[in-house]
Amino acid sequence: MTQERDAFALPAAQLELPFSILDTDLYKLTMQNAVLQHFPDAHVVVKFTNRAPQMRFTRECFDWIQARVNHLGTLRLTAEERRRLAAACPYFPESYLDFLANLTLHPAEQVKLRFHPHDDGTGEISCHIEGLWRECILYEVPIMAIISEGYFKFVDVDWSAEGQFELAKAKALALLSPPAGVTPLVFSEFGTRRRRSFAVHDEVMRGLIAGAEEHAAAGGGGALSGTSNVFLALKYGVPPSGTIAHEWIMAIGATGGYAHANARAMDMWTEVYPPSPAGPPLIMLTDTYTAAVFFADFVADPERAAQWNALRQDSGDPFEFVREAKVAWEEVHRLTRGQGGALEGKRVVFSDSLDVQRAIELQRGCDEIGLAAAFGIGTHFTNDFRKASDPSMPSKALNMVIKLSVIDGRDCVKLSDDRGKHTGVPAEVERAQRELGLI
Repeated sequence: MTQERDAFALPAAQLELPFSILDTDLYKLTMQNAVLQHFPDAHVVVKFTNRAPQMRFTRECFDWIQARVNHLGTLRLTAEERRRLAAACPYFPESYLDFLANLTLHPAEQVKLRFHPHDDGTGEISCHIEGLWRECILYEVPIMAIISEGYFKFVDVDWSAEGQFELAKAKALALLSPPAGVTPLVFSEFGTRRRRSFAVHDEVMRGLIAGAEEHAAAGGGGALSGTSNVFLALKYGVPPSGTIAHEWIMAIGATGGYAHANARAMDMWTEVYPPSPAGPPLIMLTDTYTAAVFFADFVADPERAAQWNALRQDSGDPFEFVREAKVAWEEVHRLTRGQGGALEGKRVVFSDSLDVQRAIELQRGCDEIGLAAAFGIGTHFTNDFRKASDPSMPSKALNMVIKLSVIDGRDCVKLSDDRGKHTGVPAEVERAQRELGLI
């Protein structure tokens, strides 16, 4: 019998992607467990979009990406990974851990990558993922991480990883020691999908932890509350953190109608994860069909709303969102005749293109409004680089997404609070807007 390799014990530089099924974001696992219970046989189509098509790939880069994606089919949950995951996430039932331990992905059949060359030899990549949702849900994060690492391994090589530990530590200390009058921030690392490389990600986590530990030793407030990357959370003993992705709500809207899809999404989620100190935090993503539609559903059932202690803001005007969230929670508190203050234990989680400066500005705004905040910071942590040849110039991260497109033959859409960022077939976007009274 082949002895399992303990990836937790190996230096990051010795690990070639993909090396663990847990090198992914927590919400992929929590949603996979929910999919198993509510959509066990659903068939999906998932599509890749490069929002910066001028950032092209080489054939060598594409071939490396293809080989690494094919290797996803060799991953298995190891006994040590299962032991650590069960300890860190007690809300996962043994039935789910059994499923994950026995899961084999089939990228050769489920993932179609293609290289579309231009005259200069560079080209664009397309990616089409299709199969059972309970399996295909695990492709998004590792494929995006593979594409990003490949690009910066073969195409843009004008950068150096030197100083990433120190940079991450300085960012943590800046967030935990904001200017006078601003509450020290609570933040987590959310940067798996668009990281420069796994080795950089590992170095960044070490830097963030070092900054948090130094600040805590001095008696400071705020906190590094965790990382969305399950493998790194288990490696370093920090909480794995996550919310709910748009795909959960998009699928529910597509299969059951857009009206009150947010409400059904919350109800179906708490059927899997009932409110409990041992369960994952109930943090609802609010902008799948615009925040205005969400808040109408939220306050319509105050008893349900009172269970959700955090709301995630991912597009639109964040300050307007905070004001709307405050009004909503105050109305819920009034209708449920809750004890204590209306905003006690409530917070907004920000995750929209954050950097240190923006996060501090948002914390200051929440302090003024009187609502707690938390921050999920991604690319600014794991892909913040300057060109080695000219440090005055940024070495830009890829701007890409992988989104649920179709479930059981039904088109899926997302109606962003940012103009021009709706996703989906235009006719279906318009149908959703009409059904929701937005046009």
